[in-house]
Amino acid sequence: MKDRIAILSVLAIAGMLGANRAASAASAAADADAGATAPTVARATDAAAPAPPRWTVRGETSLVGMHDSWASLPSPELGITVARDLTRRVSVEVTGSVRFPGGNYHDSYSLLGVGRLAVLQSSNRAHALTVAGGPFLAINDWAHGTLPFAHAELAYQYRTSWGPTVLAGVGTNVALASSSYVRTDDPFKDCHGDSVSFCIDLGPDAHDLHTGDADVHLRVGAGWQF
Repeated sequence: MKDRIAILSVLAIAGMLGANRAASAASAAADADAGATAPTVARATDAAAPAPPRWTVRGETSLVGMHDSWASLPSPELGITVARDLTRRVSVEVTGSVRFPGGNYHDSYSLLGVGRLAVLQSSNRAHALTVAGGPFLAINDWAHGTLPFAHAELAYQYRTSWGPTVLAGVGTNVALASSSYVRTDDPFKDCHGDSVSFCIDLGPDAHDLHTGDADVHLRVGAGWQF
């Protein structure tokens, strides 16, 4: 009887040891699988995480049609843009510009605010094809005074990971009101005195702007992200 009890005890202890070893092996295998998949999950999470919000400041030069020059040719503007990323694809921008910089005309300005959406974008956000739209306000224009427009554009945007950024766009401005007044003469043309000047009359230097009239808006800018 004692021998049988001893044999049963040995078998029970052996079974317990075997079960313990099997459980340890299964646990080690599970840990190894978790270790192998964890980096993949982490990498996927990092890839899906939104980019940190960034500010952008750009210097810009534009050609803006306003029917305030001969043959309604677009005239130059110089400005500064401040932009803020809201998501990986969406940003908001405000641009302030001076019209006819360094020319003979009195001071006139413009103010543009847009929301920008990257419709096509590389995985690292370096290259993007964007659309933008918002209000554009011509302020104190020599021919039309102050006039509101709706602005829309298509632009290419390039960003580096360390700061510099470039944007080039083509768009249009649609008048939301008619001119309050129009000067068809150029008050800054000097046809008198001893200086040599070209004063051939080739037609009015400005034309009426009516609600719904559209004109071109081209711009290119370079700046820095931070």
